[in-house]
Amino acid sequence: MMRSSSSGSSRPIGFACVLGAALSWSLAGIGIKSVPLSGLSIVSWRSLLALPVFALVLVWRVRSDLLEVLWLSLGRWQTWVAALCYAYTMLSFVLASKLTTAANAILLQYTAPMYVILLSWPILRERVGPHDIVAVIGCFLGIAWFFLEQLSSAGLHGNLLALSSGAGLGLLPLLLRRAEAPGPHCDARTRSLLPQVPTVVLLLGNCLAVLAGFPQLLGTPSLSPSSWLWLILLGVVQIALAYLLYAAAVRRLRAVECLMLASLEPILNPVWVALGTGELPSRAAVYGGLLIVSTVIGHGMYSALRKSG
Repeated sequence: MMRSSSSGSSRPIGFACVLGAALSWSLAGIGIKSVPLSGLSIVSWRSLLALPVFALVLVWRVRSDLLEVLWLSLGRWQTWVAALCYAYTMLSFVLASKLTTAANAILLQYTAPMYVILLSWPILRERVGPHDIVAVIGCFLGIAWFFLEQLSSAGLHGNLLALSSGAGLGLLPLLLRRAEAPGPHCDARTRSLLPQVPTVVLLLGNCLAVLAGFPQLLGTPSLSPSSWLWLILLGVVQIALAYLLYAAAVRRLRAVECLMLASLEPILNPVWVALGTGELPSRAAVYGGLLIVSTVIGHGMYSALRKSG
């Protein structure tokens, strides 16, 4: 969506932004585990608290063109499909985090690039190379390793939800590219507004997530101040601020640098949970997760070096 710049003066800012994004994303596990609400309630509250941030960002970006951007975005079916995908990704991840360990939830969601590879041709007509196939095989082996100890356990449903969350996360960037792609008869004015469509998708997706758990949101019981603090952190920091920081980072760093630093998220997420709750992943989950993370990072580095070569 945005081109990266590697100018020396902005690189330290870029590194700080992507590290801040990874740290913010990594709070998901401990935050979800720390709030004594159902998964649907957490999804709704988190998105409700993130909405004002995304709304302010959209207004600031488009200013007087707000109504025109909304009309253009909401009139495209691709916007709605992408928003539904984004809402489902958030919903399935939170539910998975409630049903299985935080490590399983985040590491299985980290298989998202595998789905990008598998769906690039059907959706965008982008060819798949041998290195892509190797990456898919690596992720599949990691998934199989994950489930070696989970075939008869209570965490199986959570693991399957986490896996589907990874599919949603992988599908999202493909749908966003379709949503902001100009049509064959697109005029210059429309082309100038299309880059704002992804922000509308995020805004709409969070609205749909609020609606998904709205009855539970209305019936929220009395919560402690610490629980409310976690909900605010999940909405404002873990969703909204993380997106803004990562968007700022990709304008200043190469894609491979963003990928490498953002991969701290699946490492830090279970660490915070282990420190805060004592929850530890199984040995199979650790080995499978390491295989998935190393496969994703290796594929990203190879792809970036190949493009720059």
